[in-house]
Amino acid sequence: MKRFFTILMLLFVTVPLMADEVWRDETLKYAMYLGPIKAGEASLATKNLVRDGRNMVQMDLIARTTNTVEKLFSLNDTLTTIVDPKNSAPVYFRKHCFEEDDIVFEKVNFTTAPDGRCTAAMQKIYKNGRVKECTETASSQIYDMISVVGFARSIDTGALYKGKKFKFKLADACDIIDETLIFQGKETVKISGKKYNCNVYKLVEPYVEKGKKKEREILSIYVNDDPQRTIIQMVINFKVGSAKVKII
Repeated sequence: MKRFFTILMLLFVTVPLMADEVWRDETLKYAMYLGPIKAGEASLATKNLVRDGRNMVQMDLIARTTNTVEKLFSLNDTLTTIVDPKNSAPVYFRKHCFEEDDIVFEKVNFTTAPDGRCTAAMQKIYKNGRVKECTETASSQIYDMISVVGFARSIDTGALYKGKKFKFKLADACDIIDETLIFQGKETVKISGKKYNCNVYKLVEPYVEKGKKKEREILSIYVNDDPQRTIIQMVINFKVGSAKVKII
């Protein structure tokens, strides 16, 4: 169950430049389902602001379980990121999670050098007060769980072809994770009687089995094929079965 809500934080996945429409002030709301059961709700709020004299964009993701599933697993998470709208690069990330009896606070400060190298200074504070700190540097941009929101929403759809891959680095829990997004083609999705023409992507993670490198399909993301690039639906794959996240 915890894996389901951890993957949810990758709900809103990015590449290089963001379209202006993506950065408008808005709040998107989603419902999470395990089979026919409504398991939780999530909202993603975007707002423009001025920080240290610079125009920035703040995004807040709030996710919580419903009473129906809280006997199995409870969650109340708030994640915040601040990004530079000129290049979609994050400058700050904060994560405050209440997951069952686990309480975690994480934050990341990002700096980008003129040559494009990115440094992520990460800190994680555990429930017992233990603090873990680490700093990682990469030759390309490092994202967090929310700044990565532009990835699927800002991709140049005119240059897409089935099987095209987008690779990115993700800062999470004092670690840097390599992720890959793969374009799967187009599909029409119907939710609450409304039809959406979507570009479909799948997110995969690498793993090794019997000495061989393989890719595990984590989830499929359905992005509306319009200027706003709204994420309409997501299907999360488990070893047995799947779960869905749908726009409200």
